[in-house]
Amino acid sequence: MKFNLPLAAPLIAPGIVLACALALPLGAEEPIIPPSVASISPAGMERGGTATFTIEGRNLSDASEVLFDASGISAKVTKIVDVPEKIAPPRAGQDLSAQVPLGKKQTASIDITIAKDAPPGIHRFRIRTPLGTTNTMTFAVGMLPEVKMSGKNPMDSAKPRTVELPATLIGTITAPGARDIYQFEGKAGEEVVFTVLAAPLGSELKSKLILSDSGGRTVIPMARNDRGADVAMIYKISHEGPYTISITDRDREGGMNYFYRLDAGPLPYITGFFPLGVRAGRSEQVAITGVNLGGAGYAQIAPREAPGSWTTTPLIVNSGRLRAINEVKVAVGSEPEILEAEPNDTAAEAQAISIPVTINGHIDGGKGGHPDEDYFHFHAGKGQKLSIDVAAARLGSPLDSVIEVLDAKGNPIPRATVRCLNQTTTTLSDRDSRATGIRLVSTSELSEEDYLMVGDELDRVDYIPDQPDADTMVKGMDDLRVAYLGTSPDVHAVNTPVYKAQILPPDSEFPANGLPVFHLTWRNDDGGPGYGADSKLDFVAPADADYLLHLKDVRGMEGSDFAYRLTLADAESDFGIKALPANPNIPRGGSTMVTVTVTSMRGDLGPIQVDVKGLPPGITASPATIPQGQDSTVVVLSAAADAPLDAHPAPIEFVGRAKANGRELVRAANAESDHPLQLASIIPPPDVVVSTEARQVAIEPGKDVTVTLQIERHNGFKGRVPCFVANLPPGVRVVNVGLNGVLVTEVQTSRTFTLHAEDWARPINQPIYVVASVESDSPTMHPSAPLLLNVEGNKQTAIANQDQGR
Repeated sequence: MKFNLPLAAPLIAPGIVLACALALPLGAEEPIIPPSVASISPAGMERGGTATFTIEGRNLSDASEVLFDASGISAKVTKIVDVPEKIAPPRAGQDLSAQVPLGKKQTASIDITIAKDAPPGIHRFRIRTPLGTTNTMTFAVGMLPEVKMSGKNPMDSAKPRTVELPATLIGTITAPGARDIYQFEGKAGEEVVFTVLAAPLGSELKSKLILSDSGGRTVIPMARNDRGADVAMIYKISHEGPYTISITDRDREGGMNYFYRLDAGPLPYITGFFPLGVRAGRSEQVAITGVNLGGAGYAQIAPREAPGSWTTTPLIVNSGRLRAINEVKVAVGSEPEILEAEPNDTAAEAQAISIPVTINGHIDGGKGGHPDEDYFHFHAGKGQKLSIDVAAARLGSPLDSVIEVLDAKGNPIPRATVRCLNQTTTTLSDRDSRATGIRLVSTSELSEEDYLMVGDELDRVDYIPDQPDADTMVKGMDDLRVAYLGTSPDVHAVNTPVYKAQILPPDSEFPANGLPVFHLTWRNDDGGPGYGADSKLDFVAPADADYLLHLKDVRGMEGSDFAYRLTLADAESDFGIKALPANPNIPRGGSTMVTVTVTSMRGDLGPIQVDVKGLPPGITASPATIPQGQDSTVVVLSAAADAPLDAHPAPIEFVGRAKANGRELVRAANAESDHPLQLASIIPPPDVVVSTEARQVAIEPGKDVTVTLQIERHNGFKGRVPCFVANLPPGVRVVNVGLNGVLVTEVQTSRTFTLHAEDWARPINQPIYVVASVESDSPTMHPSAPLLLNVEGNKQTAIANQDQGR
């Protein structure tokens, strides 16, 4: 998200808003603060009835309707109550965050009615008010009778709650170390399933299940899934009698936000399926394993839609009146499909394949005490570009894949040489494999767009802060760090060496400089954003020759459920995008912004043009393009001065269009999300309007230019207005700002700030936006009209240096 640098001090972190926020300065009017929801209680209900829920949120007054993501679900707001709130003043010398107003804290009572045939699972809703629609909130729709654990958590010696299964057991681990205990009658031979639903509903619980027999002895389940925060367990009852199931937090924590829904009983449950996917347009049988499936051993899948770069379809299995209690998704591909053929455990036994192909296989059945490894033999012409993808973890397989392309003799193939030019180290704190911020001891020899070698990971600098006590930002996508040339993001401890790197051909020669030299081969462990533990490689054949593809589990593990889909195909360009926020509230006579960000990209793509579909009368969208080499853009949505305030929220869609190899690619935003729907609402006129004196500015690489912004306050609002600049191109940033950034204070109506272009900034004409922020616990953003920034092209030597990896 190209916001460059905030032009004001950051707002209070969400976790400490209530402790240190104050009202606006004396004489200032409360700003327009959009509504928001923080929680729903209970977290779900059984379908086929009506239940009352309590919503905690802010500025919910005059809520007119509740908007759901599925048919068969409706609700009525019955009561809204203000919640008194004590706001503590800041402590001198301790609370240094910005003082911002809070929306009115409230609770709403709503009656939700769910039809008997409504789809079970996790659903989402928003609440509409005159100030706009809220953020989305999740809740569960269940199929089983519900049993609520009342009162305090029973301790180990307490009498358990007797229940009749099947049922959904509902409770909260309210105290650290506490647990809820339920007793049920076990029937010999019955296969009982226990599956927790908590984390997707916003619970902090990291669940742990313990099943005990009538003698209090812990029994060993026949199957257990402990991956993630929510766990599942299957046990075949060995003898008649009472059993207990207890649930607690595995870290012995607790609190009111440690709630759960535990489906329990002889329920249909899918433990595995194979193959993990099918080819589009064909009816295929998928073998399924599990318990209580009514003897079903197969499911018929017939996906009709043509897949994009990543498509799945639900695998629904019904047993009697119940469908499988867990949701399973099957991949849909477009390539010809084959099965892995054993033996293919060595390079000499490699299975011959033709491209394109999707191979459905397992990592299982290793020989001689060694875990299974699979080899495949293929031919590629010199310069041929291949896309090699593994789909396993994304489809529920426990496989953590690693792949590599070898020559015909089984030797690694050189990909690039990384020459280190100078060294610094990480400091302050360890960083996980997701973070895009890394604190460095020194950045004096670094520039934006430089490559960095951090451990075995190749990163690229995105932004270097002006002050020492701030992180250097590296390139990311979809809020995840991106690694280059097949390397994978990893955890980095404090004092890890970091090298400025130069990327050279694999056979390059150069004088030694006392720093390490890294030799990269065609190998990948984790594929990056959107792939999780699955692997991917974009392989370019160095010669017209035969090659081997080697696949295994990176941990050396195997099993009958370690299934995978391995796809090899000629590399075709593709991309995915997301658009945020999901509920743009557009002020009448004003504007708001939606950021459209690339979530995945493959191959050579031109600019991505972004259009908005479904805009209602009175709302317009600015033209927007994600330039080649950038990863985001800003779409400004504006509402006419006479736009109807009572108009129903309109479903809108952001669509990206790009050309590659003579064909047009069209991709809808949020297509991979569980809640792709975006709703646009018209709200009252804005508190501030921001503009710039100039409509366009020019800047040369290595030079500065000043911009003056102007603020108009409305609705009696008199507060300060922090701003930032959105949609800046690479190499252009805001400079010479202090701790408070460029801040328009309560007594000001304008402010001048400075843009600086690095020596290597590329020539481009690009609209940028000065965005005014009205501070609150739910701040509103008000963008200016586009300011056309012209980066002039008189630094070709610097650009050439950048292209060579600096």
